[in-house]
Amino acid sequence: MLAEAALDAVRIPLRQAQRGRSMAQLALCGAARFEHWRHYPAADARDARHGSQFYFHAHPQARGPGEHGHFHLFLRGATPGSYHHLAALAIDALGQPLRWFSTNAWVTGEQWLAAPALCELLPRYTLVQHGRLAPVARWLQALVRLHAEEIARLLRRRDAALRRAAGGRGLDAVLQDRGLELLSQCEISLARRLQALAPSP
Repeated sequence: MLAEAALDAVRIPLRQAQRGRSMAQLALCGAARFEHWRHYPAADARDARHGSQFYFHAHPQARGPGEHGHFHLFLRGATPGSYHHLAALAIDALGQPLRWFSTNAWVTGEQWLAAPALCELLPRYTLVQHGRLAPVARWLQALVRLHAEEIARLLRRRDAALRRAAGGRGLDAVLQDRGLELLSQCEISLARRLQALAPSP
């Protein structure tokens, strides 16, 4: 599974580059203009079979150095209409992945799920789309699988940040605290990750 994910993480952006497109451009779903805060696609990309979804957007002020925008990735919850935020992936203007990060529940309106439960779902995370978003979905799926350990640590640090911020408050109050937005982040290098997977000579 990791070998296939590694191939997808490299060959999908390469194929798009050969066609004169970056993953960042592909994420806009053919939109003529890139507007801050707008979701791409407008109604999110949803995989009903596997209960996963994502969207791409950007803020007027980037969350970190070199960030062009970021993907928010979700898993469908047990309650109809609910969803859990798995992680967000920041990319640069060429579509190169920069970092994973987690946010407080109010940011995406998610139904919060503790890290252990989310981590159990990571190995089976599947994201399928058709048409112009198919390569984006497969690329994101590959990156999740390649960085499953990093995302698991990210989620555990997210929960630890919430506990530190609680200050005697209940969980619901902390999850809706507008002063608490970014909870954890992890810088990544796809080149280093692929090198770590390469067999020793």
